[in-house]
Amino acid sequence: MTNQQPIDSRRFVHLLTILAMCMFVGSSRAQINERSIAPLGLELMWENSIGGAGLAQGADSLVVWPHSTDRREYVDVFVGNRLIERIDARRVDREALDKRILEGKSSGAVPVLGIEGAKAQADKLIKTYAVLGKKATTKVVSQPVTYVVGLASNGVVTAIDGETGELLWQSSVPRADLNIYGPGVSDDFVTVVNGNAFYAMDLKTGNMINTGRLAFTPAGSAASLEKRIIVPSTEGRLVGYNVDNPVIAPVILRAGVENRNGLSISADREFMAWTSKNAMYLVHNENVPKLWSKVNLDEPLESKPIATPQGFLFTSIYGTVIHATTSRTGSYLWRVNLAMPTNRTPVSDGKHAFILSDDGRLVALDLKTGTQLWGSYVGHVDQILGVGKEHLYVQNDRGSLSRLRVSDGQVDGASPALVDVVIPNSITDRLFIATRDGHISCMREQGALQPTIFNPSKKTAEATKAGAGGPGAKPAAPPKTSNDDIFGAPSSAPVGASSDDPFGAP
Repeated sequence: MTNQQPIDSRRFVHLLTILAMCMFVGSSRAQINERSIAPLGLELMWENSIGGAGLAQGADSLVVWPHSTDRREYVDVFVGNRLIERIDARRVDREALDKRILEGKSSGAVPVLGIEGAKAQADKLIKTYAVLGKKATTKVVSQPVTYVVGLASNGVVTAIDGETGELLWQSSVPRADLNIYGPGVSDDFVTVVNGNAFYAMDLKTGNMINTGRLAFTPAGSAASLEKRIIVPSTEGRLVGYNVDNPVIAPVILRAGVENRNGLSISADREFMAWTSKNAMYLVHNENVPKLWSKVNLDEPLESKPIATPQGFLFTSIYGTVIHATTSRTGSYLWRVNLAMPTNRTPVSDGKHAFILSDDGRLVALDLKTGTQLWGSYVGHVDQILGVGKEHLYVQNDRGSLSRLRVSDGQVDGASPALVDVVIPNSITDRLFIATRDGHISCMREQGALQPTIFNPSKKTAEATKAGAGGPGAKPAAPPKTSNDDIFGAPSSAPVGASSDDPFGAP
């Protein structure tokens, strides 16, 4: 008969607890839920996956893209607080379709209700409920369609509806073992650079539009200007390839040194900006993209600029912040030296600029004037997620989420949920996080049923103001240029600080 040692029940329970904690950390990190984010005043909008693998280049491989013309429009019919029916403007117009069939006109696009047709159907429903003795009301909703596009390290490209979380499409590129960059997103297509080739897919369907061989070795993710794909390449080149006809000789722009920080597109899709060595460069979207201006700064730049309603915002590694305009002379609205090390891309909500240092200090600036509103000098912030109506959401140095008041920077909420990857968002008020295996979660502030776009294009702003789905007027053309100036400088330069030599040697 063997001797059996008695089991210490307390030790056994302790071991089970450690095992459970390890399982929780290993499997539940970044798997947030409604309960864990409730202390932040947030709610979970949707969850989805980008293809079974992590983001190819971290947070840079998830792009939030509000379409400048496409809109989601519908009419909600209520009886009291109860939603009776949602009439989508994209619904097939059965009456118009039946009439077309009776007339023998079977060709052409299928007719849809449109927002006016949806209102007409809602009016009929209101009359029906009136006969039943019930009062019905309506609410018309018109919002831009927002795409969330992700690139996984296994080469899978995924497009998700940014408001509903619906998986729109998934596609893939070959040879994911090669260097893979992207995605670059425009109103028309999604671009991925893989090895020595680019792949362009239709934004709405994911169908492959074209593929082409690169003339130079890529150095970072591509961006899009109309029908051209702009690829940062070796030796300081920015190479523009024609999507419709890749065999056409590419446009080559050369400025600065090799760009690995990324490209930024203005809301009106008219300008592209990037930082290189000690300057920010601007390209104007024309029939042939043109180097437009340069903002010099005698300090190293290691972060990507972001688009603002007035231009572009960027920082140096020594904490100098510049809010540049899109002027032809390379001027800027303001320049502030915060004297703190940073290689982080700033975050903005269209009214404020939030600058995060490498040691966790956070500073808020007025976007129009550069005035410092507050500074948090206790190093506890690791990443910025984004901005809501009155709060700024961050990941702290413990890996969990916190909420700060925009008014004074004070922490007034925290979540116990641990997060793998946060996606800094200066585009909308939606908050995105990801896991290492490509699980994406989207959150919003409680009650924020409609998205807020911080820097809408003129088309989006006009359509939102009018409450209609049609595109607005085309953005104003750039100022007329002088035929005597090889760089096309306007005859009268705007007032503001500027570089002495827009294209001087770096």
